[in-house]
Amino acid sequence: MFLRLYCVMDEREFEKRAAVLREKIVATCLSCGADSMQADDVAQDVLLRLWQMHDTLHRYRSLDGLVTVMARHEMVNYYRLNHSVSIMKVDTEKLQSTFIAPDESLVSSQEVAWLNKAIEKLPSTQYTVLHMRQVEGMSYDKIASLLGIESSTARSLLSRARIRLLEEIKKRNKG
Repeated sequence: MFLRLYCVMDEREFEKRAAVLREKIVATCLSCGADSMQADDVAQDVLLRLWQMHDTLHRYRSLDGLVTVMARHEMVNYYRLNHSVSIMKVDTEKLQSTFIAPDESLVSSQEVAWLNKAIEKLPSTQYTVLHMRQVEGMSYDKIASLLGIESSTARSLLSRARIRLLEEIKKRNKG
């Protein structure tokens, strides 16, 4: 009966289940640190995507599990796209003092630009973990829960990102 319900899910059946699924999606998003507006947006997107794949829902054992995973992935994508790019950039104005000579200011600006490029070249998982830890100040457990990984994996990814940046800095200083 359970699988059969999913095989024949039509628009009416989907509408019946959508309210309950929406609550589950919103709760998942809120537990990932989203505000209520973001949670509603993600719920809308997940339900839309779920409807688009309503003919293939029979492949999944649990619709509740599916929407939870989809919501978590959507939140990870949100954090990647909306937080990483704008916050991760080093603010050159904050780093420069008004008392620095123009030639020193130029060198400092070039170094900041180089560092931003080196950070952007990190693999996306390392970049995301670095951003969440260093910029947003999240704990390893919070990062792990948002990304759906183990806390030890988050620590390892952050360590690799830092090592990679250190190697790039050493290469730049030698050359």
